[in-house]
Amino acid sequence: MQNDQDREVLFVIIPSIIIFFALSSAIVFFMLYFQKKKFQYAKEKGEMEKQYDEQLLQSRLEMQEQTFEMISEEIHDNVGQLLSLAKLQLSILEQKETSDKSLITEIKGNLGNALTDLRDIAKSLNTSRIQELSLLQAVEQELQRIGRAGVIVCKVEVTGNEQQIVEQKKIIIFRIVQESLQNILKHAQATTIDVGFDFSEQLNITIEDNGIGFSAGEKEKLETGLGLQNIVKRATLIMGEATISSVINNGTKITLTIPYV
Repeated sequence: MQNDQDREVLFVIIPSIIIFFALSSAIVFFMLYFQKKKFQYAKEKGEMEKQYDEQLLQSRLEMQEQTFEMISEEIHDNVGQLLSLAKLQLSILEQKETSDKSLITEIKGNLGNALTDLRDIAKSLNTSRIQELSLLQAVEQELQRIGRAGVIVCKVEVTGNEQQIVEQKKIIIFRIVQESLQNILKHAQATTIDVGFDFSEQLNITIEDNGIGFSAGEKEKLETGLGLQNIVKRATLIMGEATISSVINNGTKITLTIPYV
């Protein structure tokens, strides 16, 4: 009788111990698993933040470099030519026996234009100008600069009301647009650039030209040289998406879809 009772106790205790150890092992396993996942997530988040900071710094440096290149071109093409012309006109005036009021007026006008251009250049030397402007204003200024040369007609079309964008994200978006525009100037042989801003649930930006374009087969070959991979990578880094489509002799279109936050 006692043996039967002992067996019954053992039949209860042993399965209970097995179940207890199984549950304990399962709990420990899941704790270790979630701890590993948590650590992996923190590591990935840290790497993404590091990449974001690196891209932000790189974008700032590239914008600064682009500004210096633009200033060099502006001084050479605009200010330099105006001052050279004014110098030539002064030489002509010096040789004349009587004063020429119309020529003096022209000289004043050329010097005035040169001063205006120098003031614009001085403003652009302010590397924080992108912080003072909205994204739309910064892009419009960039297009105005391109259009001043008289070679490419630039247009901006806006749908909806402009939304507030985080400062760091705004800098990266502006650099993506700026790099896209530089690709057009260097490679597309375009005569028109159309930029569209659609401020809906997400920010949608389109950059389209009527240049020579490229085929799907050429895209992979051109990606490194044109910085297309960089555009896609930067868009992904700010939780957005960039798509690039092109047809030979029918231009290229870059579409950016980016959340506001």
